[in-house]
Amino acid sequence: MAFRFFLFFAMTYLLACTGEQVPETTTATEQPAKVVQTSTAESSPIGTRSAMEMVAAGYKRYGIEKGILYYRLDGAVKGTETIYFDNWGWREAKYINTKTQVGNFREETNMVNYLDGEKRYEYDPATNTANWFESPQVAKAAEKYGTKDMTIVGDEMIKNMGGRKVKTEEFAGVECDVWEIDRYKTTLWMWKGLTLKERSKTDNIPIGRTCLVIDQDKPIPEEKITVPENAKLVKAN
Repeated sequence: MAFRFFLFFAMTYLLACTGEQVPETTTATEQPAKVVQTSTAESSPIGTRSAMEMVAAGYKRYGIEKGILYYRLDGAVKGTETIYFDNWGWREAKYINTKTQVGNFREETNMVNYLDGEKRYEYDPATNTANWFESPQVAKAAEKYGTKDMTIVGDEMIKNMGGRKVKTEEFAGVECDVWEIDRYKTTLWMWKGLTLKERSKTDNIPIGRTCLVIDQDKPIPEEKITVPENAKLVKAN
């Protein structure tokens, strides 16, 4: 049994917002070792392109170039997420620390999800293992919807799931599009392709996710955003 947030953009990994500053906590997942550098000397095959190659090819995931984001998770899943990204979202690290409690079910999560262009990694610091996946569906989505702007693709995917834009609303000082997906009892506050707030109650299980801070000014630490050099890499597809 697993409880995850309603991720409409599996291919684009959406997230973000602005708000009051919260202190960054130090956890095992937030101190990865020296990192692997990705070479972009030659163009890689579709499905394996790096963040820099995606930007050079004209792709964007988000409407802002870089950011550090802090989230609070409430409801059946409690905890925090901290997200670092640059290259218009094509290079990203999401640090997840959560506790899930539903009835007799208990689960704790301490992991990092990395993204480098069309490659994504699920890193477990306890085992120093990163399962990695290729993502050719990004190019397929761009072709299907006729755009390399993944914020537009994301909106179209919500519509295809029965979602509708019900209003615009200010949240954390920015103007958000508010989407409702009735079949999943989910409401999303979106800004520049980023999910600023999420509320859902699937199977009467409440889940909330709120971005408290977005910092667009700080430089993104290299060691925070790339897979540890000494991690064991396991190809998962």
